[in-house]
Amino acid sequence: MDNFFRRLKYYGIGFGIGLIFVVFLFQQKGCSWTPGNRVKSAILERIIFVDSLDAAYLKTNHLTKKSLRAFIENGTVSFLKSKRNGSERLYHFHGKLSRVKSLDCLIAYREKSVVVDIDFEHANIKQYIPLRGYAKPFLHKKKNWFSGKWELYNLKGIVASNAPEKFTSLFLKNGILDCAKSTLSGDKPSAYFIIKNRYTKDLEQEYLLKTIWYQEKIEIKDLSVIDIKSNI
Repeated sequence: MDNFFRRLKYYGIGFGIGLIFVVFLFQQKGCSWTPGNRVKSAILERIIFVDSLDAAYLKTNHLTKKSLRAFIENGTVSFLKSKRNGSERLYHFHGKLSRVKSLDCLIAYREKSVVVDIDFEHANIKQYIPLRGYAKPFLHKKKNWFSGKWELYNLKGIVASNAPEKFTSLFLKNGILDCAKSTLSGDKPSAYFIIKNRYTKDLEQEYLLKTIWYQEKIEIKDLSVIDIKSNI
């Protein structure tokens, strides 16, 4: 019995040391169940959009999709400096953009919206500036994002069997978020998107969408089609 308790004590000591290494020395990187890593995973399950100011920041600082993802994955979430309650949560991130430059910023995450945005210029939640004007999808995982009643829409070159894949491709290539029309927080948020589909040299369709976030998909609630003839 003494040997059993001695082994149990050694196991407990070893397990405790292991936890210290994982949580403190690896700074939330080694275990997916830490609060910080759960936040990071949730953010990267959505789509990060950038408006014109964000795009300028990304260009000035030579930030790519790969480097931004690395910043989020390897960064540190400060919960004391974050807003963790309500339909719109603002998380304070600190991390390295390069070997010599670091960044403190705010990342806005909404439980009921696909839209995530980053305020690169501010790290204080009282100074947070949301997306403005039109924003484009920038960082996202690879999957078919949309669901809808495809058989009811008159989409050129798109049929129900290939609609989720083709529509997602069009959206990621030239879709934009209309920030002024969209309500991203609250109990029933909705996002308005504009997507263009050029299906011949001089003909294209413009899709105006009202969407909600439902079961990990962008569900189309309303879709209007505008046929456009171009002389280009």
